[in-house]
Amino acid sequence: MTSSEEARISFPEKTRLAVIDLDGTLLKGMNAERVFYLHLLVHGRVGVMRMAAFLLTLIGDTLRLGFRRAIATNARILRGETPEAVRQWAREFGRVFLRKAVPDDLRGKILSLKQEGCRIVLLSGSLQLLVDQLKERLEAEILIGTDLEVDDGKLTGRKKGIFPYGRMKVEALFQKIDPGGIDWPSSWALADRKSDLPVLELVGHPVAVHSDRKLRKLARQRGWEIFG
Repeated sequence: MTSSEEARISFPEKTRLAVIDLDGTLLKGMNAERVFYLHLLVHGRVGVMRMAAFLLTLIGDTLRLGFRRAIATNARILRGETPEAVRQWAREFGRVFLRKAVPDDLRGKILSLKQEGCRIVLLSGSLQLLVDQLKERLEAEILIGTDLEVDDGKLTGRKKGIFPYGRMKVEALFQKIDPGGIDWPSSWALADRKSDLPVLELVGHPVAVHSDRKLRKLARQRGWEIFG
């Protein structure tokens, strides 16, 4: 289940982007992947024992690797499932929750950027199959998330590729697109945390959306737009 092996996308000169985060930004105060796993538990897609095993391995990975690295690699709750089944679960989750969770006013702002000529990019550390669920609602052209490892037709319970967090978000973005044709001073970025600074500082129009205290303070100091 990967999109990162595709060739980089090139754009005409002076293309403008709107690069948008998912967790905490489009989903105020929420993490799409964690809510997805709870959705699977509540709807009987996974059992209590599997959820408990996932949490135990996540704790172990956190002790060995640190929290961010553990989150970046562990998807044990999905181990043994087929990619097709998990995609179907993701589509169901998108329909009943994810698409509705994006506030209408924020969606309106994103669509207005689209109408002004920006190409919409969703860039998130959440699972790729979850990011994909917002393609139509936000009229996004490029969707970048975290891939799942597959072996012999089944998910291994591990993630692979770049985990788009902090400075790695820019690396994940540049792995997907050729930055050469982009008009960065005229481009936009929407995010909620100070850890998103590498992306926010890449563009001429950074927007702090549903931001934490640190990013809101920085946005005020720099005169950035604050939304929500």
